[in-house]
Amino acid sequence: MSGTYPRAIVSTTVDLPRAVAVALDGADPNGGTRITTTAAGIPFSALTWGDPAERPLVLIHGITASARIWWRVGPALAGAGRWVLAVDQAGHGLTGHWQGHHRFRDNATDLAAWVRAAGLDVPEVQIVGHSWGGMTAAALPLSGIRPATLVLLDPPAVPHAVISQLVSDPSEQPTPDLATNRDRLAEQNPDWSAGDIHAKAEALTQADIEAARAVLLDNGDWDGGLADISDAAADGIPTWLIRGDPTTGGYVSDSVLPGFAARIGADHILTLAGAPHAPQRTHPAATTAALLRTLA
Repeated sequence: MSGTYPRAIVSTTVDLPRAVAVALDGADPNGGTRITTTAAGIPFSALTWGDPAERPLVLIHGITASARIWWRVGPALAGAGRWVLAVDQAGHGLTGHWQGHHRFRDNATDLAAWVRAAGLDVPEVQIVGHSWGGMTAAALPLSGIRPATLVLLDPPAVPHAVISQLVSDPSEQPTPDLATNRDRLAEQNPDWSAGDIHAKAEALTQADIEAARAVLLDNGDWDGGLADISDAAADGIPTWLIRGDPTTGGYVSDSVLPGFAARIGADHILTLAGAPHAPQRTHPAATTAALLRTLA
C-alpha cells in the first residue's frame, strides 16, 4: 500500500491536456529525431521531439538507461509546446566515449559543454534530470548553466551501501545481447510495457560497464543533489523535487524532505503516489502531469 503524501500526483491521461494525452498514448518507442553535438571531446547523441522554435526542454536519463527512457514523456511534453531534447549521457546510449568523469560535478561540466554547444544555454531553457541525471542536473549551476526551471526526478538520496547494490542487480547488468536483455527484463518487470522493456534492453547493450560501476561505487553517499542545489551558484533558480513513492521503490525518503523543503520550498516537492524510482516507465501520465506542473 502506498503512503499518503501532501501534493501527491495520481493522474491518468484523462487529466492531461488533449494534445499531451494524444502524444502520450500514441508515442512510438522508436520515435524522435536524432542529433549529434560534439562537446568536451564527446559526440553527444540526443533524441528530440517537437518544434525547435518552441521553448527548449532538456531531459537527462539515469544510470544504464538512455534517452529512450523518455520515449513517451518526451513527445507528450512536446505536445505541451516544448522542443524536447533527451540526451544520451557519456558512456551511455549512442554517445559512448566515457571519459572517466564519474563525479557528479565533473559529469555536469561535460554536459554543460553540450548545453552550450547545442545552443541551449538560453534564459528560457528548462532542465529535468532523473536519478543519476538528477544528480548531474543539480550540479549544472556550478558549471554556469542556470535554467529557468530545474527539476530533479527521484534523485537518489541514499547511502553508499544502498546505491552500490545496483552493481549486482540483475536488471542493471550491461550485456551485448538485446534478446537476452529483453527476455530477462520482461520476466523481472511484468508491469513494464513492451516499449519500456525494449528501451532498457537496448540501453543495456550500449552502456559502458566501467562507467556504470564508477558512478555507482565511487561517489560515496548520494544526497539527491541537495548539496549542489544549496550552493550559491544555484541561488534564485526555481527548483523542484518530484519523487517516486518511497513505499514502492522511490529513492527519496520522508526523512530527507525537510532539507529539500528548506532550500526549495515545501510547495516544490511532489510525490508520485504508488510510483517506483523510474516512474516514467510505469506511471507515464502521472509523471507527465507532475512535470507539466513544475514547468508551467
